[in-house]
Amino acid sequence: MDSFARRDDFVQQLFARDGRRKRFFSLLYDGSRLCSDALDCRPSVKKTEHWEEREIVYGIDPGKLILRVNMRIYRRFPIVECLPYLENPGAESSGIVEDIRTLDLQEELPPQNFVMSNWMDGTRITVRYNLGSCADINDFIPQKRELWTRSGSNRFVMESHEGRPSSTFLPYFSVGTGELCGMNIGVGWGGAWKAVIEIPLENSSVFYRLHHYRISLSMLHTRFRVLPGEKLRQIGFFLHFRGEKSVRDAQNEHRRFMIAHHAPRDSKGNLLKPPVSFVTWGGLSSEKMLERIAAIEKHQLPYEVFWVDAGWSGYPGPCPHFLDQEEQKRCGRSDWPLRVGNWAINSVPHPNGLKPVSDAARKAGMKFLAWFEPERVHSRCRGSILTEHPEWLKTYGDSDVFLLDLGNPDAREYLFDILRTLIREQGIDIYREDFNFNTLPFWAAMDAPDRIGVAEMKHVDGHYKLWEQLHQAFPDMPFDNCASGGRRLDYLALTWSWPLCQSDYACLPDYLREYIQVQNLYLSDWVPLHAGFTWMPEHDSYDFLSCSGAGVSNKIWQYDSRSIPEDDAYDWEYHRTMLHHQKRLRDMLIDGNLYPLTERPDNLAVWCACQVHAPESGRGYVLAFRRPQSQERQMCFSLSEINPVAQYELEYLDGTTRIVRGSELVSGLSIVMEAPRSVTLIYYQEIK
Repeated sequence: MDSFARRDDFVQQLFARDGRRKRFFSLLYDGSRLCSDALDCRPSVKKTEHWEEREIVYGIDPGKLILRVNMRIYRRFPIVECLPYLENPGAESSGIVEDIRTLDLQEELPPQNFVMSNWMDGTRITVRYNLGSCADINDFIPQKRELWTRSGSNRFVMESHEGRPSSTFLPYFSVGTGELCGMNIGVGWGGAWKAVIEIPLENSSVFYRLHHYRISLSMLHTRFRVLPGEKLRQIGFFLHFRGEKSVRDAQNEHRRFMIAHHAPRDSKGNLLKPPVSFVTWGGLSSEKMLERIAAIEKHQLPYEVFWVDAGWSGYPGPCPHFLDQEEQKRCGRSDWPLRVGNWAINSVPHPNGLKPVSDAARKAGMKFLAWFEPERVHSRCRGSILTEHPEWLKTYGDSDVFLLDLGNPDAREYLFDILRTLIREQGIDIYREDFNFNTLPFWAAMDAPDRIGVAEMKHVDGHYKLWEQLHQAFPDMPFDNCASGGRRLDYLALTWSWPLCQSDYACLPDYLREYIQVQNLYLSDWVPLHAGFTWMPEHDSYDFLSCSGAGVSNKIWQYDSRSIPEDDAYDWEYHRTMLHHQKRLRDMLIDGNLYPLTERPDNLAVWCACQVHAPESGRGYVLAFRRPQSQERQMCFSLSEINPVAQYELEYLDGTTRIVRGSELVSGLSIVMEAPRSVTLIYYQEIK
């Protein structure tokens, strides 16, 4: 059964009328397990250009509790997407809801073979998943877990260890029952989540025929009443069905889906691409920033965004970069973390505000990006919110940091007004939002014994609503989604944003570039639009191409001690050329399919190589890195989606070209790199 047939069969089973409806969620209500297949439901249907939209209302407790599910059935993709809410339409509180699994599926297992010559022929399912972002060398590394029909190997759990959804695991995973059959699952939640994949054994004998495996999604802990008139968002998800399709083809289909439906777009519907950004520290003076803009303009460097990071806001005083030892000796230690929650503009580096810098950036042809961290308020920030609205600030224990309660509509509106005013008055074109702390203990401290989980539900919902408000107020403004680098990458957040700092691992200058290569490759499977940091050492294409994703964020002269070189002391043409390469690679990566060419490049003794192919144009590129530890000087790669009878023009990084037959690229493109720590970039174009 192909992917669309599998999807349509799934939907049909959800609404079957013969008493055999498929279950897809469950919960404990006043101690009893209730499942969707046994609950009364009322669906309504609305058809749009890109999907069929169904709203399904499940009755749980008449007059006290319903579950409303907004479901999208996409036309171009074999995908069902669901967003559930619990609602109390009555005048009395509901009973106790516990262990709500907004996804609780039973799927068929392949047939079992009890007499087999090889134990690996037994029934099994494969879970593919990726680690999240913890700012270390293992960010986004893929993992695989096989589950078998035997005790001790039949269950696998993924569980967030903090309140940001992609810190422990990426909120995307795949469950497969064979090479050509499976399901990709995306988690739509801005907090902590838990996924359980298991083959229930039910204490049966060894010859009991097992027919199903289960997939469930939930929050970590829930036990709550729903108050009269209350509406509580629950974990959303999408199911991407894979039938008669390889894992690689499904990942490329997922990439296209994310770009089509969960990527930032302007008011006309045009895709907003991750930019080529010039990064500066917010505590750098306006004068120094204007000097950098003048150099960009003078030397025609094709930057698209001028980026002002943390340090521009707060009480008056120097705020040097935390890596700038010379400035910190002169001005004192960087105190930017103490400033969060105070949204006055620091008048010492910026006596006239940020507007002169944003105006100059736009005059030079760039958008202006500014950093914010709105959910965290430090007790020593000296911000007016500390005295005006202390009731909105939540903490626990002896923490000196507060969480601004976005679950409170008044607090959210207060924050929105601050952000809207700053964006308008300071000329901000791109809103960069950071999120640098674990919120789980704050939410736990806010919950009453019969409201466990509600603070998280309301905060997550409030944050999505804040972004919706900002998008409505500024429909052409994309968001840069940071969260300590890549820790808030659920698909709902990515609808408005891209991570331009995909991992804080790259904050320090001496990080290993090989691990950024790995991050770019593996993250691109699930999050196609993202950018890495580079410090761009001169004439080091290996460094630059290691760090560029769909976009690149360049920290070359980020703070005072990194001064702009004299005109004749720097190769400006090299700088321009590499930025043009980045834009060219970005467009192909967005339009194209991704094919890793080397196995497990997280092993640094292995080359890291990939192919990107844009089917509509017949063009693409091959990017290969020979690492410092790699012993191989030559490798041969068979390329995908190549017409063997056509001719192709190859263009190398140095501009040289040659013509080859497609059959040569199919049989194997040979790449030789004599020296370790080398890079090869080859563009190709089918000659029509």
